[in-house]
Amino acid sequence: MNDLKTITILFRAKNALDELIKAQTERFGLNPTEFAALEVLYHKGPLTPNVISSKVLIAHSSMSYVIHRLVEKGLLERTVHAGDKRSAQLSLSPTGNELMDRVYPDHVATLRQILDRLSPTEEKHLQDLLKILGQST
Repeated sequence: MNDLKTITILFRAKNALDELIKAQTERFGLNPTEFAALEVLYHKGPLTPNVISSKVLIAHSSMSYVIHRLVEKGLLERTVHAGDKRSAQLSLSPTGNELMDRVYPDHVATLRQILDRLSPTEEKHLQDLLKILGQST
């Protein structure tokens, strides 16, 4: 194959997923990056901003802004490390945890509805192929 049809299809699929996630998170008053940060903390528990940034795959400077907004919205709590005042741990506030308890199952169901168009074997094969592409860049 000499054309880039596969890349075009991949980008269209990614854009469709991005739009779906954006529309869904906006219903909760969040943008996709804010939701992703909450999702990491929901599953992993308290983390430093650097760890959250690496898991959400955005620049640390952008993550600082996202964290600031989530703290302002009352969804995150910042705890300063006792031994190092420069280091902070972030965790979901009770309000943030309640929000994720309420909206995360719907988020998963929406995304599973898309993925369930594939058989389990096809989904695993897609994962393997995407890993190959991701490792080659």
